[in-house]
Amino acid sequence: MTGISSTTLKKLARGKDIPSHLEKTEDGFLRIVSLEGIRRWNEQGDEEEAPLDSSKEPVDEVEEVDLTEDASEGTKVPEGTMLVPLDAWNKMLNQLGNLHEAGQQLAEARERAAKAETEAQFLKERLRDLRQQLEEQRSPSEQPAKPEETGSPSGFSSTTSLVRKAYRDWRKNRRG
Repeated sequence: MTGISSTTLKKLARGKDIPSHLEKTEDGFLRIVSLEGIRRWNEQGDEEEAPLDSSKEPVDEVEEVDLTEDASEGTKVPEGTMLVPLDAWNKMLNQLGNLHEAGQQLAEARERAAKAETEAQFLKERLRDLRQQLEEQRSPSEQPAKPEETGSPSGFSSTTSLVRKAYRDWRKNRRG
């Protein structure tokens, strides 16, 4: 409301440059400062020249800004800018934070999907190798019987057990 930061107001109140008092509220104690006191302090600051801060470098050129008068408050604001209510600004910042977080979660999900795809490829290759080893180990007399003779469709039970063994071996190697 005054254009002075809250930390500056706290310092002024502690230094007794502006009148203030404590009030007890539901949330605790609040330091209340007088708006008239702030105006008087501001007028005193205009009369006295403020000392230059030695830590800051002197500015050779100052950018000129066209100021237009804001009809609602009678204050001057730079042209091309817009005053935004604090609640709207905070809401926009929260939404921006949520958007950033969603982007991070999407990147993590993509990493997990790529890892799962690589794992699936590895398992397919391992299964193919195990099937090939099994066929090489079988002799011509040990060839599986025709499905009509065993009652299982296309030797399904032997393939299933082979897949289970490959998966168990893979899990065991992966853990340890």
